[in-house]
Formats: sequence, structure tokens, C-alpha cells
Amino acid sequence: MWYPDPSHICNEESHCLVCRPGGDVLASSPDFQGFPELTKPSQWFPDWQRLQIGTLDDKPVMLVSAPVDASAPQGYVWVNIRPLLGGLNSGKLEALCRASMLSSWDSNNRFCGRCGTLTVQDLKESARICPSCGYRSYPRVSPAMIVRITNGSKILLAHNRRFPRGVYSCVAGYVESGETLEQTVLREIKEEVGLDAASPRYLSSQSWPFPHSLMLGFETTASGEPEPDGDEITDAGWYPGDNLPHIPRHGTIARWLIDDWRKKLGLIKE
Repeated sequence: MWYPDPSHICNEESHCLVCRPGGDVLASSPDFQGFPELTKPSQWFPDWQRLQIGTLDDKPVMLVSAPVDASAPQGYVWVNIRPLLGGLNSGKLEALCRASMLSSWDSNNRFCGRCGTLTVQDLKESARICPSCGYRSYPRVSPAMIVRITNGSKILLAHNRRFPRGVYSCVAGYVESGETLEQTVLREIKEEVGLDAASPRYLSSQSWPFPHSLMLGFETTASGEPEPDGDEITDAGWYPGDNLPHIPRHGTIARWLIDDWRKKLGLIKE
């Protein structure tokens, strides 16, 4: 079981995750079957920042935060964690997501945003402290909503220009300052596909470390012909559950939202 507790003391017998900004983790093979077995990581990486990030199966987990341009030691490779999301058990996945997010945060907050002094790691919680002015920097989490929009036996899927060619997914977007989650859902639907939707209902969430999002999944209903905004969304349409375009991979909340709806239609067996 994974428990995100930064207050324990890591030692040389800890699980060790080596990450660098951009979502890369050090692995002994490209398929990343598990945490690399690194003994005495302080000897491997004496100049790289080490963070205490939690426990996995009652064993401490150490994050070694590498520079963005760091080369992999001999016998190891850098692996991007995005393709790994659907293939790890929940404990390892949660530890890996936290490690990746903290690696990016640590890299971006080495100096105080108020006075420019080099910050130091707090040993009791996930924070960096300025020894000069006392300012504390905490890991950034950016809430974003993703919504399943249905109309009877059809679901609305959209292609974002950032997606690979042919991939369609649910409408999504970041929460703006001062907004509720429900307001974000309705605004994003209106902005991206030009539809007015019913009151949304919360379903589930997923940590999304690219680089520091928290995806909050909703469902709602709407009708009418979608009108892509032409900026983020290049195409959108209503699709029957048994004839979908290429959709996101397993391990993503987008895929879960779509598959959960198809299960309710009896198109996927439990």
C-alpha cells in the first residue's frame, strides 16, 4: 500500500525513484517493470537532490531529483512515465506520479520567488523554505475538469490539436481563479464545442503528473450539433458506443469515463 508521508527518514534501504523534469523516470529497461534496485543512491548521485516522499508496503520511498539534462548512468535508461500509466499496480503508480510531480516542483523552486535566495528542503513536510525571508513554497497542484457528455446512446468526443492524429477524447480544461468545478465544466463545454449542458455530476479523479494536474471527472448531458472552437478543438461529434474513434489509452481517466459509460450500455462486460 502507498502512503504519501514526507516525514519519515529515508535511508539506503529505501525504495529509490530517480526522476527528472518532463516526466522521465530512471529504469533498468524501457518497459519499467519496477523500481530500479539501487543500493546506496547517495554514492550514485551525490550531487542530486533527494526528497522523502512516502512509504510503499511499509518501506520508505526516496525520490532522487535529477537535473533536466541529466544523462542516465550506464545500464539504465530514461523512460517517460506517460505510457506506463495503464500497466502498474495502484501503489507503484501513485508513488511514481507523486515522484514525477515533486521532481518538477523541486526543479522549479530551487530559488525563492520573493527574494531570490537559494531555498532548502523542509524535512517534515513537502515544502522548500527560504532561509533569508522565510517564504515557504509548496508543491503546485492544478485542478482541471474532464467531462463525459452523453445524449442517449451517443457520447460527444473531440479532437484537441495537441492530440496525436485521429485520437478523440472527452472535453477537458483547467479551473480558473474564482470558479467552482461545476462552473468550469459548463464554461469549457460552451467554449470548446458551443453547447449548453445540464448540471454536471462528479464521478472520480486522477492525479495527472504532466506536470502537476489533478483531473476531476464529471458527467453531464447535452444535445445539438457541436461547434469546435477552431483553436484547441479541431473536430467534435456524437459517436455511438459501439462505433468510437481512436480513444485514449487505458490508465487515463478519459478512458475510464468512456468505458464506464459503455459498461452501462452493456457494450463492455464487467
